[in-house]
Amino acid sequence: MRNLYNRPVSPQSLLSASTSQLRAPIPERLLGMSEVAKLFQSNTGYKPSRATLWRWHLTGRLETRRIGGRIYATESAVRRMLERDEQAHRGSVNQRSEAAAERVAVALGASRRKRGES
Repeated sequence: MRNLYNRPVSPQSLLSASTSQLRAPIPERLLGMSEVAKLFQSNTGYKPSRATLWRWHLTGRLETRRIGGRIYATESAVRRMLERDEQAHRGSVNQRSEAAAERVAVALGASRRKRGES
């Protein structure tokens, strides 16, 4: 048996190594773009097109990895993106509702001035 540097390794040296040295962390499963689209659909009810997924990959909105010319993402990357979008949406709704309330107040003030109310 040989190691990564093409040097011989004895089986005894492998047996003497502690189990913590032999076990590597298990990486997350990589999802292809069609699986990512299905995951989005199951979470949001919206299935993004291939072009949308490609744009998210290019802009960095979705954390992806390229392996062998294909694009992959992890489930945790998809969940992080959904959480970021949800937080951004909540913030924009609050800003829009404040702006709408201000417009209503201005409109009410203008209509009251026309009628001579104060």
